[in-house]
Amino acid sequence: MNTIKMNYAQSSLRSSVGATRLVGFVLIMLLIPPMIFAQSDRQDSLNVVLPGEDFSKVATSIGQFLKLEYGAAGSAVGGAYTALAHGAGAMSWNPAGIAFSNGPDLYVSSTKLYAGITSNYLGLTLPLGGGNTLGIIAQYMNSGDMEVTTLDFPNGTGENFQVSGLALGLAFTRMLTDRLAIGVTGKLIRETIYRETASTFAFDVGSNFDLGIYGMVLGMSIQNFGLGARYDGPDLNQIVDINDDIQGNPELTSRLLTEEWPLPIVFRAGIRSDVIGGKSPWFPSPVHRLSLLADANDPFDAVLRGALGFEYGWNDIFFVRGGYKLKYEWNINYDIYTTQYNNEYDLGETYFDQNGNGVRDENESYTDGLRVKSDEVNIGSWDSYYGSDKYALRRFSIGMGLKYNLYGTKLLFDYSYSNYGIIGMVQQVSLGFGF
Repeated sequence: MNTIKMNYAQSSLRSSVGATRLVGFVLIMLLIPPMIFAQSDRQDSLNVVLPGEDFSKVATSIGQFLKLEYGAAGSAVGGAYTALAHGAGAMSWNPAGIAFSNGPDLYVSSTKLYAGITSNYLGLTLPLGGGNTLGIIAQYMNSGDMEVTTLDFPNGTGENFQVSGLALGLAFTRMLTDRLAIGVTGKLIRETIYRETASTFAFDVGSNFDLGIYGMVLGMSIQNFGLGARYDGPDLNQIVDINDDIQGNPELTSRLLTEEWPLPIVFRAGIRSDVIGGKSPWFPSPVHRLSLLADANDPFDAVLRGALGFEYGWNDIFFVRGGYKLKYEWNINYDIYTTQYNNEYDLGETYFDQNGNGVRDENESYTDGLRVKSDEVNIGSWDSYYGSDKYALRRFSIGMGLKYNLYGTKLLFDYSYSNYGIIGMVQQVSLGFGF
């Protein structure tokens, strides 16, 4: 009888675990169709509108700072970080990654971008027990000072303004099984241009699934899914005279209503394969780990993009990273127009009276002024290093990391060096503390 009860309990446990894994698998599969079909038409990344053709969605979303790469570890692998993201630095990539925090974890990062733009990140995770983890995230971007110009003062008024973006969020992650983690982040988003602001609320949803096949892990996330926002502020006030025909009537103060802009929704899917160490079935090693990474991200306002990367870790102390971006460039097409004249007088058109005698002379030319499209050519990059027909934004990234246990406190240092093409090289430094 005891044997029968034990077999029944084990069978029930296996059924429960199997059902949980099935639910997790279904949840992941539900994320796949939006990522595949979210952008069926491959739009050109240039903001060009031609009759009868699709137009680009570039510059049609608010909160572009949300798409920056926060954290030197993710930046160093070229952004191929969805399946590898872990700890407090994971929330800007895949909120499910915080499920792998063994204790309280603090992660801060600072980046000096091009044109004086800076971005900063702060993440904090608190394990709650039972496979649950709570996370706090803050993302901030600042443009630096820019000069205010007006129609009356095109060279500047002497006043400066800034553009800034801030996102504050709360994340929650649960380990559904020993292989599947699901996470969600709710965040308040606020963007400011001069004295005008726009605020809204959004969600990030992510998953991390250990496939159990050849050391592979699948990571997926949907970021910035939420309501749109419109700008509002004191500079939109306008004085209106409700009736110009009546003198002495009071003037009213009105507020211009701006259009609502959507958030830059991003669909991410990534896969990680441990070739050496880690989860590798081929070359198990307690000291060395080599992970190969591949990512695809499909932003609402750009074309489908990808990234390839790797991370090598020695004894979980020293890390070397590298990455390469795909489709982070666009074709540059310029239409060349010329004016052609037929040198014949077309009936009904006014001729050019060159000598001013008021009479149409035979030696005076006439033209219809028809402007026709004569040619279309592709113009290459300013710098031939980036290819004859491509204008590279981002390609290569490299970086390193150090993790050291000091009297029970884990100290983490990450560094990345990324090629932003014609814009220049960008460095990012991140620090982490584990307790």
